[in-house]
Amino acid sequence: MKKYIFLIVTIICVILMSTLWYISPILKPFPIPTGPYAVGTIRMELHDISRKEIYSDNPENIRKVVVNFFYPAHELLQEKQNYLSDKIDEFTFLVAQHYGVPQWLVKRMFTTKTNACTNAPLAENTTQYPIVLFSHGLLGMPSDMYISLLENLASNGCIIVAIDHPYFNFLTRYNDGTIASSAGLQAQFQQMSIDEQKKFQSKAIDIYKGDMQFILDQLKLFNEDQNTAFYHKLDVNAIGIMGHSAGGTAAIELCRIDHRIKACIDLDGWYDHIIGNTPIEQPLLLMFGSKTIEVTEPTAEYLTRKQLSRDEYYAREEKIAKHRKALCNGPQCEMITIANTSHGDFSDEVLLKWPLRKWSAPDAYWIIQTINNHCLQFFKKYLPYF
Repeated sequence: MKKYIFLIVTIICVILMSTLWYISPILKPFPIPTGPYAVGTIRMELHDISRKEIYSDNPENIRKVVVNFFYPAHELLQEKQNYLSDKIDEFTFLVAQHYGVPQWLVKRMFTTKTNACTNAPLAENTTQYPIVLFSHGLLGMPSDMYISLLENLASNGCIIVAIDHPYFNFLTRYNDGTIASSAGLQAQFQQMSIDEQKKFQSKAIDIYKGDMQFILDQLKLFNEDQNTAFYHKLDVNAIGIMGHSAGGTAAIELCRIDHRIKACIDLDGWYDHIIGNTPIEQPLLLMFGSKTIEVTEPTAEYLTRKQLSRDEYYAREEKIAKHRKALCNGPQCEMITIANTSHGDFSDEVLLKWPLRKWSAPDAYWIIQTINNHCLQFFKKYLPYF
């Protein structure tokens, strides 16, 4: 009997150890960037004294925005940055709290290296570098959870300015250690009516655009300040913008009012009640996941949640398709669909291991390579000095 008990315990231990090994980390390794440069990264907290922070529990007189820079750097010997770097403790705490699992286990699952080095010296191979602003989705992941996309552009000779919009992503960390989370707004959003949700989205996009314009103003100041790492290295006449989901919608609409932006990429973002029908003046790349835009037979649960009849659903989808075509009815607009790809595949979520990502899902590295190639070719075409 003891022999059987020992055998069972041994088998259980082997299974547990194998499972722990498999999920450590839960993300597949980040792909090596394709460009000739190493990648450096700097995090900054910037204060916009002209705007108030309205979503804080204790509303403040200033809007604080956190920015993650990814830029071309010299080949480095120093250690690569940990994923989520200085926010990993807060991130794993929130995840552990939400799912009711030990924090040490969550931390082990997300302990992995990126390809970037913190505060690395900027490469001096060129006079100036083009700039690309990046904006994340609404009530989702922060900008530093799009590493495979941002690092690759930086390695090819571009300075990426990735914005964390506080209270509109899962976790923004300030310099004093306090955090701004979207958890409260996410709970409120789920209780809103469809009309209320649309109003909230419109308000959020306006704030996104305000954050973007504030950052553009700051970049000009950085470029003229010899005490910054980017002194005379930012080509403020070669600025592109790129966003995922709500960030893509905000990017398109910012182009209508701010002509400092020279080219725009929208990654699977489409708020049809916000995006105008008239084509923008700047070159535009619309990139969608096929599973995001495919029209399928709606479930009863979906129709109830969206307050639509079946006929209204199909009419809406037809209207959205015509809207996209109208927006892209310009000589410098291209619309691309990535086969078998879903909304989350435009972020680091694509690297999740099974069972968090379907076993039958397309190869993550193929998706990353495809998206990266399209983005790189587009910006090389329309941004000088790339």
